[in-house]
Amino acid sequence: MNSDPDSSKIERLEQKQALREKCPRTIQAAWKPCSKSQNTIKLILFALTLAAASAQSQNTPGFNNKTLEKIMTPDTVETRIGKLSFPNGFPTEETARKVFDEMDYQRAVQAYLWAYPAVSFESIRMATNRDLGADLNDMVIADNFADTKGLWLTANDTTIYALANVDLGKSGPVVVEIPPGAIVGILDDFWQRSIADVGLPGPDGAKGGKFLLLPPGYKGDTPQTGYHVLQGTMNNYNAMVRGIVVNDDKDAAVQNVRRVKVYPLSESSNPKPNKFISMSGKVMDTTPPKGMAFWERLSAFINNNPVQTRDLFYMGMLKPLGIEKGKEFKPDPRQRAILEEAARMGDAMGRVMLFEGPERFGQPEPFPGAQWHWVFQVNPFQQTDAYGQIDERLHYTYGAIYTTPALGVMKAGPGGNYVQAFKDKDGNRLDGGKSYRLHVPANAPAEAFWSLTLYDTATRSMIQNPSNDSARSSLDKLKTNADGSVDLYFGPAGSAPAGLEANYIETVTNKGFYPMFRFYSPKTGLFDGTWKLPDVELMK
Repeated sequence: MNSDPDSSKIERLEQKQALREKCPRTIQAAWKPCSKSQNTIKLILFALTLAAASAQSQNTPGFNNKTLEKIMTPDTVETRIGKLSFPNGFPTEETARKVFDEMDYQRAVQAYLWAYPAVSFESIRMATNRDLGADLNDMVIADNFADTKGLWLTANDTTIYALANVDLGKSGPVVVEIPPGAIVGILDDFWQRSIADVGLPGPDGAKGGKFLLLPPGYKGDTPQTGYHVLQGTMNNYNAMVRGIVVNDDKDAAVQNVRRVKVYPLSESSNPKPNKFISMSGKVMDTTPPKGMAFWERLSAFINNNPVQTRDLFYMGMLKPLGIEKGKEFKPDPRQRAILEEAARMGDAMGRVMLFEGPERFGQPEPFPGAQWHWVFQVNPFQQTDAYGQIDERLHYTYGAIYTTPALGVMKAGPGGNYVQAFKDKDGNRLDGGKSYRLHVPANAPAEAFWSLTLYDTATRSMIQNPSNDSARSSLDKLKTNADGSVDLYFGPAGSAPAGLEANYIETVTNKGFYPMFRFYSPKTGLFDGTWKLPDVELMK
């Protein structure tokens, strides 16, 4: 049976109305949140549009956002070398020139400081060849002690020195043969890094021994017995020994040193006698040169030795300055001007580091409260676990030569330790035109002997006085006090106290000087505070 269409339509409308009346809150609850959400979305979109427009109006010109000025390149920069210009971020031609010149100058200064120990040893090699005719493996000997006529960094005239320059690249493996007896010796590479002690502090002690130096990368046959085998990392080495005078017998010390042998391993079955050349009384200068000569010697050294891994950055710094391994050193006018100025500044830095370095390092002092400093602020390997000792190395090698575990030992036994002072008791610099006294208490802690040497501040070599004598030691016939102590005197000509001439060292007017006190085979009293060396006192 068919229903009436109109009545069906009416029925459906009535059902919807009933449903609305029944659930009005449900429908409204469903509708109102939807309507509210739509309005919220519209508001958010409007706010974002405003924010974007506002942000765009605050952008740094040329950027899509606000960029902090501190990370932007300014158009001009004021520096110690003048104003530098960077229009649109690019350096001008003048700015580029200034910056590269300054960069190369700074690097040259640092390279000078880094290279000092190597140039110092290269200078010794050249000077002994030029002034004495000493070739490789020849022994240069101070058979009548070193004296003030030769310029050697802090040499002294109380021991019998002998040294030989070795080039493993030319000779191949080299043997250094040490005889038995009272000899103290050192084997250093040209960076003045120790590879071995020989003689008393060495592995065989007073028995002597044979030491075999192998060239870098050596692949040849090596004797299995009879030698202390040392693997070299460089071609250039310096072997230095000192004959200790025992019982005032200098001649015996000289003869023992003359038994030292240096020869190529290839001649070991029948080595030729070494040539010994005296340096005593000879006028010569082994100190590092100033100016372009410094860089010329550095270039020669670099070209004769493998580059150490630790030094690759320095080689990169030297390359724009015309110093490059395997290439001849031919600096252009720009490079020459930079290198000459850098050498002047580097030398000034070395001088400041020598005389003021101990305050900078802050290491323990030998006699707290006094002006004395340990000479060996650098260790024989020139590095710690945390850093390379570039400042400590410069402090030492600007004023001295050779490092070894046997020097700077902080315990009693063979070897030696030294102290030096750059001021008197009142904190004033030492002046060769004034008179001073140094009181050395009794029982100085040195098993072998002690010595006191005065050095010229300009050359860091023994002061050159008319008497040609700049040192006194416990081996000399000094006048002692009743308690066993000794008073030493320094001053210009004619200032020696009456009756104490044996204890007096003549200084030079208008020259600065500084004393170095050496303890050979130090005793415990040097380290435990039971013995103290007083300051140098101005005599008034």
